[in-house]
Amino acid sequence: MNPNPRVLILCPYPLGISPGQRFRFEQYLDVLRERGVHIDVRPFLDMDTMRILYKPGHMFQKGIGVISGFVRRLLTLPRVFAYDYIFVHREATPIGPPFVEAILFMLGRKVIFDFDDAIFISKTSKVNRIVAFAKWSSKIRFITRHSMKVAVCNNYLVNWVKQYNENAVLLPTTIDLDYHRPIAKPPLAARRPVIGWTGTQSTMVYLELVREALSELQARYDFEFRVICDVDPKFPELKNYRFIKWALASEIEDLAGMDVGIMPVPQGEWEQGKVGFKAIQYSGVAAAPVVSSTGSGHEVVLHGKTGFVVDNDKASWVNALSSLLNNPGQLEAMGQAAREYIDTRYSVRSQVPTYLALFGK
Repeated sequence: MNPNPRVLILCPYPLGISPGQRFRFEQYLDVLRERGVHIDVRPFLDMDTMRILYKPGHMFQKGIGVISGFVRRLLTLPRVFAYDYIFVHREATPIGPPFVEAILFMLGRKVIFDFDDAIFISKTSKVNRIVAFAKWSSKIRFITRHSMKVAVCNNYLVNWVKQYNENAVLLPTTIDLDYHRPIAKPPLAARRPVIGWTGTQSTMVYLELVREALSELQARYDFEFRVICDVDPKFPELKNYRFIKWALASEIEDLAGMDVGIMPVPQGEWEQGKVGFKAIQYSGVAAAPVVSSTGSGHEVVLHGKTGFVVDNDKASWVNALSSLLNNPGQLEAMGQAAREYIDTRYSVRSQVPTYLALFGK
């Protein structure tokens, strides 16, 4: 066993771009290097392609970017013998069959496969539906079956992996609590409490699950509803609604301004594959999380202790949020308890040993 293993990371995006990559493996890179692991990261897409990837049109430029990605992958293959482990995050190529992984398996390379969504289900961005047919979601089973280890973020995915590979590793998506931290705020008695949600346009439709509940609460309580997103979902019926466009520079300050963080999630197989990351982020900044009982929110939130886990009906959401708005002391205590709980299971510090074990350390 090499005490200083060499690891090649094959990932879809350049570093510092994708939230999934940032919180799945990028925040561990410095720690791994400090522990003697040599890391070489090879993204599939380049920065020029990333700038247009989720914009409508630009099909020629996107095509060139994808072709260039395939070329980079082919040029990498002759070098794989220089590494002890090949860490594949999500997939080596975003479209097409798993030919890169198949070559790695044929060459006898030790492949560690990592994913944090139910990517075995076909799901494509609206602006890129034209390539949906080429996603080859079925390849996830092939890669899972032949990998040395498979790291996934929650128990639902662990159980799915074990159908094909017994070497499933539960590795939750985590946050660095030095980065996700509370900020000083005036006491709740001196200001309007903030109920908030953060996410992207792909999940903002989930807010429809709580729209009626928020309208009913507004008639009884004075609170701000804050949404941090790339697109404004618009809540014109709420008098104290505030939209903040997501920005990396102000990410934590905007998030930590919340007192309560909500995570409504519908029932669905795709949603069961999520780690409940919004609740993890809320907890990290000591905002009390209120989450749906669907998905894996119940794994992240201890009901009645670090937040509330509720059914997706208006009365349940109203009751949970009312309880916190009526009891500022309970709200603040839950937020602090939530942060302490996240430190034990969903922080970078807590999962460093699991990461090191992936590479035989």
